[in-house]
Amino acid sequence: MKKVVLTGATGFIGYHLLRELRKKGTEVWALCRKSSSGYDAVKKAAGVHIVECGLEEVRDLPKLCQERRFDAFYHLAWSGASGPLRGEYGTQVKNVLWTCDCIKAAKELQCKKIIVTGTVCENQCDAIAGLEEFVGASYYLFAKRYAHEMAEEISKELGIPLVWCRFYHPIGVFNKKEQIIADTIWKLLHQETPRFGPAKGLFDVIDVRDLACALYRMGETALKNDTYFIGSGSPRTLKEYLETTKDMLDPFANMQYGAVKTAELPMERAWLDPCAFQAETGFAPSIPFAESVETMRTWLENETKYEIEKWLF
Repeated sequence: MKKVVLTGATGFIGYHLLRELRKKGTEVWALCRKSSSGYDAVKKAAGVHIVECGLEEVRDLPKLCQERRFDAFYHLAWSGASGPLRGEYGTQVKNVLWTCDCIKAAKELQCKKIIVTGTVCENQCDAIAGLEEFVGASYYLFAKRYAHEMAEEISKELGIPLVWCRFYHPIGVFNKKEQIIADTIWKLLHQETPRFGPAKGLFDVIDVRDLACALYRMGETALKNDTYFIGSGSPRTLKEYLETTKDMLDPFANMQYGAVKTAELPMERAWLDPCAFQAETGFAPSIPFAESVETMRTWLENETKYEIEKWLF
């Protein structure tokens, strides 16, 4: 690919995708607010062109960006993907609108396709709807599913190919520390007691560097379908992942399972099958979970060094 548009370039996945794109020589037009963390650093990166544009302004993107004929439009940005805003329905509804606006902008920018990141947990919406109690992540998950459905219709109306990318739990350097694997590593390194729900459900972890590589393949390959799951190919229970992490960092740590009340939502093995994407692209993840944990340990033990070197690429 010669050039692409990217939203969410300063986010966790977006940052690693930006690195992958530049490594492959792809020029990137990155949508970024001036107030965004990393704005000044991204602006200095070779081969990266900043378009000052927040998601709320994305419908005006064709006016703000004079370039045309992109190989792909990557829409990764999502306000409230984690933290308190996950449970703020107004924010989540806006994300649906902004996703639709991105598709329209991609068409006007003459992009060959648009790639949008979803989540495999969209599949849990039916189970959530059947519960009597409120589930904290429900607004986020329903918004993701509705954005997916709307995106499919708009892409058909406008005649621009859509690829919806699902994954479960990417990990790596600059991961948000409140996410479960990063939080567990942090607590084990600081001799704190990790507390969890039962952790019996199926879980799937992929290194964010592998995910970035897969997203690149998604952009350069003429795909047959519009929805793909990208994952490890060998899902395990969450407890197995957590026990592996404990054994690597502190084998005698007291891991408290069942200490936190969590909603028991289904996760089916079929949802975590990456074979369709692998068959069409030849992609297979190359970084084992243990290596990802060791990389995160190194980062968390010396965050200052990583921050200084973050945008040196």
